Amino acid sequence: MSESSLTLWYDFPAEDWEKQALPIGNGRLGAMFFGGIEEERIQFNEETLYSGRPIPPDESAYQELPKIREYLAAGDYAAAQRHAEEVFLKRTSFGDASDFGSYQNFGDLYIAFEEQGEPGQYRRELDLSRAVGRVEYTCAGKTYTREYLCSYPDNVLAVRLACGEAQAITARVSLQPGQPGARTEYLPDGRIVASGTTGYLEFEAVAQIVCQGGRIQACGGYIEICNADSALILLTAATAYQSSAPSYIGKGCKAYNAQVLAGVQSKSWEAILNEHTADFGRLFGRVELRLGGEPEAVLPTNKRLERYAAGEKDTQLEALAFQYGRYLLISSSREGTLPANLQGIWNDSNTPQWGSMFCYNINLNMNYWPAETTNLAECHRPLIRFIDSLRLSGRRSAKCYFDAKGWFTAKKSDIWGYTQPYAAAVNGLFIGGAGWLCEDVWEYYSFSGDTEYLRDTAYPILKEAAEFYLDYLTENEDGFLVSSPSTSPENSFLADGKKQTVSDGCEMDHRIIEELFGNCIRCCGILGVDADFRARLEEAKGKLAPTRVSRRTGGIQEWYHDWKESDPEHRHLSPLYGVYPAQLITAEQPALMEAAKATLNSRGDESTGWSRAWKINLWARLLDGNRAHKVLRGMLAERFFGNLFSFHPPFQIDGNLGYTAGVAEMLLQSTYEGEIRLLPALPEEWRDGRVSGLQARGNFTVDIVWKDGRLTRAAIRGEPGAGGTIAYNGEERPFEMPGSGRFLFPR
Repeated sequence: MSESSLTLWYDFPAEDWEKQALPIGNGRLGAMFFGGIEEERIQFNEETLYSGRPIPPDESAYQELPKIREYLAAGDYAAAQRHAEEVFLKRTSFGDASDFGSYQNFGDLYIAFEEQGEPGQYRRELDLSRAVGRVEYTCAGKTYTREYLCSYPDNVLAVRLACGEAQAITARVSLQPGQPGARTEYLPDGRIVASGTTGYLEFEAVAQIVCQGGRIQACGGYIEICNADSALILLTAATAYQSSAPSYIGKGCKAYNAQVLAGVQSKSWEAILNEHTADFGRLFGRVELRLGGEPEAVLPTNKRLERYAAGEKDTQLEALAFQYGRYLLISSSREGTLPANLQGIWNDSNTPQWGSMFCYNINLNMNYWPAETTNLAECHRPLIRFIDSLRLSGRRSAKCYFDAKGWFTAKKSDIWGYTQPYAAAVNGLFIGGAGWLCEDVWEYYSFSGDTEYLRDTAYPILKEAAEFYLDYLTENEDGFLVSSPSTSPENSFLADGKKQTVSDGCEMDHRIIEELFGNCIRCCGILGVDADFRARLEEAKGKLAPTRVSRRTGGIQEWYHDWKESDPEHRHLSPLYGVYPAQLITAEQPALMEAAKATLNSRGDESTGWSRAWKINLWARLLDGNRAHKVLRGMLAERFFGNLFSFHPPFQIDGNLGYTAGVAEMLLQSTYEGEIRLLPALPEEWRDGRVSGLQARGNFTVDIVWKDGRLTRAAIRGEPGAGGTIAYNGEERPFEMPGSGRFLFPR
């Protein structure tokens, strides 16, 4: 068994899906294994199994927009709220609310074992570096092992049952579909086939059982494995979903599954395992992190977490949680798949909280904060592809709801291309959705420097989103362009003594739009295109409502007006978008930086899992490593389950991935202007350490070693002739990559 510092391990089987079971995935298929001794449960998912169906927009909803703006201009926020929710947002053509798709549980694979005697020396583990789960225990002098993986090269979930002695594996394998009305068949050739429909979407799962030695037989409600030396279970699942409007269906799921199994069922376990670990390791192995000395591998992970929560220091547990985020992103977001949803790819419910969908007023965005910085650009591509696919329905939403050009999307979507605003306004009238998604589109370029991607993929997406905001912005009484109507996610303000959400301008929207316009202007310059459009953007950008400092609190105003928040400690840090993830409030604006600190202090260090992750990144960007670590420690101690899933509650993967991004941000930052900041927010707790493989904007890879809180050596790798500025400890130094492509600092 592995004693690696990159292994989660436990001395008991899991009973709780959310808190104890362990995840594996290949971007398309995901599974959670429990490791039971008498019966193993493996709950599995396939990325496209959603309820619901495509929902058309209301083509005349835009006619209600002027009335909302009229109420807002008159200062009647209660009337604006009523008209927005009771008239405008009622025209979203929902029909049956269940049509809004939720990510679904595909089913459970059960393996019931013949009684083996009293077990001993039990261990359940997940090796992050290999993406292989394992269970091992002894019974009656025999050592039994199980191994679990989801292979990207072979596109299957694979489970191997083995024992140190021949003919020792006897078990019954059954499959319980997660969807009501599904049919399950147990076939003589060792296949289990579960199929059905959600009402709109056809689906099928197939498990193929292959034995070495012994025999298999179909027995009504299960497949029996008799006296085998070892057994291999190969599972694939698929739906009729395909990512093309308007129906989004048409894929032959049965033919797809047959093709997948035909390509793998003749392979040995060793061949499947070796291809899988090589593929996964190519991505995961790019980044190494050590914080302090080597970790103790003696204690199970849950015990380490308990001791950490009680106040013990464990910097390598902090590093393990960092790498766990990278593991989860690779496992739930691979090229050719959908992006990671609210729970990545793992879900055991047909009614998951918030639909386990794609939410982009923070959640989906945060999922991809570590993609570029921790050297996983390939895992970023599913999100870029998904954003591009939203433009078709987004154009209809822009026209139907706002009579605007370009493309729009509100807070969240399913796989059915949903981009409309919806009630209640506090959630569904977020105007910044498309703009925030465009940040990911730009960031992929800012790290890679790929001008072909910029010209062919990124700029068309950014330009079309910018066209929407150029049409949508209105000039207010002070002559500024504001986003009206809008809401600041998911907060409310007090106007005339009453709680309201619909406003005539909010800080987050304005900074999202400022960032988008700025990136479009950069694109025009780099590509040498659209001079007239660039001029329009520059003019509008100059008239955008500026960031304001509240006279009441000294913090950043969340709305254009200096209203009091109904929840001063709200989990969303919306007014600080300009600090992070954007780079609009920087050290060159000390007054705004101080106001940002005031806002962050007023929100406190506690909150939901993902909110704390955002705070880690914010304090890192504000160059306060000790405060960032304080939030990090509180998050890991209080918002991580024993299996290291971060929770809101419930489990949300954005907490894990935001945590990973925060650790990277503490160790390395980079700007669009070519500055690379080494150890910008190193906390006192991390006195000694090293990290290799982090990425900086401009297509640089950075390795850093430090001791006693001071930089020892940094190595920067990049294209010969590329350059910029290195910043460390208040000093800045220009650099240019030599012909070797490796620059050492200090020289």
